[in-house]
Amino acid sequence: MMNIDDHCSNLYRQRDWKALHSALDTASPGRDPDERSQIEHWRATAFSAESRHEEAIDTLRAIGSDCRCQTRVSKKIAENLRRLGRDMEAIEELRNAPLAEEWDSFRALVLDAKYVLAHLLASNGLEVDQTILDDIPDGYIHITDRGQRISKSDLKDLISGRKKSSI
Repeated sequence: MMNIDDHCSNLYRQRDWKALHSALDTASPGRDPDERSQIEHWRATAFSAESRHEEAIDTLRAIGSDCRCQTRVSKKIAENLRRLGRDMEAIEELRNAPLAEEWDSFRALVLDAKYVLAHLLASNGLEVDQTILDDIPDGYIHITDRGQRISKSDLKDLISGRKKSSI
């Protein structure tokens, strides 16, 4: 049997939303919170790709306690809020995420969330705390939820006003 990630990934790449939702609806995670969160992560990802952002946010909020990395959930919620034009709520979502608490355990996911937070702040003309920038390596490339690649130097250009937000 194909694992849920492989199966959902294939359906996602095919943009076969009906089949993806059907696979998720028939998946049976039992009592395993990791499996439950994995299924709902894919459901939220599909909702987001379908521009069903409110449903994605609701799904992510519902699985929060099952996820080992709360920062990842907050980042995905923030990305959906941004798609809805609710940048200030997205910023607040990330400011409330347990970035410091999860840094040692989930560094890559927290780093990604810090980049999104810095980008949101800069694109809204707000100050980006230097400690956030210091945590982001110079060669870092952020890949958006839509596959766009943005570097730390792009972020610095946005902060300095030399570049407009492209997300």
